[in-house]
Formats: sequence, structure tokens, C-alpha cells
Amino acid sequence: MDQSPLKNTCMHEVCPHCGKVSNEESPRFCSGCGARMDGKSPAPFPGYGGYPAPVPVREQKSTLIAGACSMVLPGLGQVYNGETAKGFALFIMTCVGLVILLIPGLIVWLYAMYNAYKTAGKMNTGEIPFREMRMLHVILFVVFAIAVVVIGVIILYMMVIQPLMSQFGSLDMGNMGNLGNTNDINRLMNNAGVF
Repeated sequence: MDQSPLKNTCMHEVCPHCGKVSNEESPRFCSGCGARMDGKSPAPFPGYGGYPAPVPVREQKSTLIAGACSMVLPGLGQVYNGETAKGFALFIMTCVGLVILLIPGLIVWLYAMYNAYKTAGKMNTGEIPFREMRMLHVILFVVFAIAVVVIGVIILYMMVIQPLMSQFGSLDMGNMGNLGNTNDINRLMNNAGVF
């Protein structure tokens, strides 16, 4: 029998790949490098032996959710896409546009829906870097939007509705059978800015 220096009398083997002496008798794999002790190459698996490692699954944005978020609240789709500053800017621009004239506000709102939809698609294809949605930003955006809407309704009530209601209350109700006093109706129209 040929006693090679690679094997000792206790049947401990030396790894043919890295030269480490095994701690076990007749091991199948080297405890140092993990190679087979019989010298054969292991069956290939992904990430070993030239095969590519599995690619981690990329997170995807839903284009429909992004568009729907901006349809409900302009700018919310951008916040969903991780573009918080852009979302706040589009919300403010929509509000200003709706207050000044209706059409500019609607145009900005439609742009916010389109932009949120397209940006989510571009993030999914890798055209632009993927950005995580931060739930805290979504919550802060919704709270901010609700506060702006409530303040806007209060201002609208105080500046437009309440003065009109007070004008209706000051009409001479005694002559309402013949559609009110003509002087009262003229005064109401003048105060409302019709004449």
C-alpha cells in the first residue's frame, strides 16, 4: 500500500484544492473551502462555476396606483413615486390654478396624473432611478392637503357665502309675496357686484 504524505494514519484527508487537513475521517467536503474531497467538481448551481447568480427581484411601482393617487389628490402620485417635493409643488400649483381660474388648475391636475403614471413606468423599466415610497411623506402630504382644503373652504365661506347670506337676510320679507321690494333686490345685486 502506498502511504502518501497527504493522508495520515487516522484517515484524515487533505483537500486537493486548498491543502487543508480535514478534522473528520472520510469527509465529503472540505471544511476550509467547501470543495469536494474526492477532487470531482460539484454539480453547477447558480452563482457557482460560471453560472450567473440569481438576480434579485426589482421592486415595481404600479402605474395605475400612481395615476389614481394623483387623480384623487393632485401630487399624491408623485409622493407615491418617491418625488415628494414635486408632489407638493404640483398640489400647490393646482390649488392656485383652481383659485385664479378653473382651467389652469385643471390642466396642472391632468399633468400630475399623466406625470405620475409615466414616472412609475419609467422607474419600472429602469429609465430613471427607482425611489422608495415613504409612508411618512404620504401621511404628511395628505394631512397638508386636507388642511389646505379646509382653510380654503373657510375662506370661501367667510368672503363669499356669508356676505351673500347676510344680504339675503336683510331683504324686506314683508313684500316677498310679490317677489320682494324692488329696492331690496337692486341693493342685493349692487352689493353682490352684479351691477
